This record gives sequence, C-alpha cells and structure tokens, in this order.
Amino acid sequence: MKERPILFKGEMVRAILEGRKTQTRRVIKFLQGGSYPQYHIREIDASPQDDLILHVHNGEGSGFWEKCPYGKVGDRLWVRETWANGDLDTDAPEIVYRADEGENRHCGGKWKPSIFMPRWASRITLEITDIRVERLQDISEQEAELEGTPIEFCQDEVSNFTSYKHGFLKLWDSINGEESTDANPWVWVVEFMEGK
Repeated sequence: MKERPILFKGEMVRAILEGRKTQTRRVIKFLQGGSYPQYHIREIDASPQDDLILHVHNGEGSGFWEKCPYGKVGDRLWVRETWANGDLDTDAPEIVYRADEGENRHCGGKWKPSIFMPRWASRITLEITDIRVERLQDISEQEAELEGTPIEFCQDEVSNFTSYKHGFLKLWDSINGEESTDANPWVWVVEFMEGK
C-alpha cells in the first residue's frame, strides 16, 4: 500500500467531510492538448501488482502503456488543502483549514496554498476502492451526485429542474475553464472512502 498526495479545493473538502463526495475525476494529462492525437485507448489491464494500466495505441501496432498516477485499489491518498497555522503562541501551533474557516476568517499565520501542505498537516486520508477510465461526459446522474456537486450548481431556476450531471459539468467548467466539458476529455475516475 502506497500513499500519495491529492489536491482538493475547499468546497470539495467540505463535501468529503460531509460524506457527499466519494469520487473524483482527473484529466488524463498525456492524452490532452494534442500530444497524441492519433492514439486511442484500446484496453485497460491490471498488472501482476494490480495497477490500473492503459494501453494507448495508434491502430497500426504502435503504442505504449501508462500507469494510473493516483495508485491502485487499496492505496491511500492524503488530501492537500489550503491551510494556516492557528495559534502561533504555542510550541505546537494548531492547524486551521480554509474549508472550515471560510475565505477571510482565521487567527494566526497567512493562508498557505494546498500544494505546499506537508503530510503531517493533512487531516484527511482516503482509501482507493476503485479506479477506471472514461470520457468526462459519460458520467451518470448518480455518479455526479457522488462527486459532491453542490446543489446550487444543479438547480436551473428557470425550469425548476435539478440535475447533478448538469451541475457537475457546470462545476467542471468553473474549475477547468469555460467550455472545458466540450472537449470531453478522458479522465481517471477514482472512487474512495475515508481511510483510518
């Protein structure tokens, strides 16, 4: 079992803590931006070590294998989130998390970006329960709800219609850039439960 860090924004940290988020989708970077336009995912295999491996090929015998960067089932992910030192007057300063405190409130030091959070400051460990690959727009209504999509993204005030899938894709665009869902990228789908 290995541990790896993973970044989450405050809204998604809250969804994990509330038990609303048990999945995350991350772009398969090497397949984006035209790096391998002639390549396609042919198969997904498990190695003897049970790693999720993609076979990417061009249809003419040329290709390569790519391992999932998030690990395999049973591995753990420790969450990096925006944080600060709380009470600086003690020998062991308390950690304050922006997801709990909101954008502007906290006592102590300056907010530190999630990318700089050390392992000892992380409060959330997730155990991977499943990994697969799919196109972003193939997400189902139920899976979109498991992504922890905030309800305000899911409600259409004009039609009074609620759709988690619509909300998730709207949230994806807000995080990854306007109309990024139109590219329908290949994504790693990582399912998890809170670890101990």
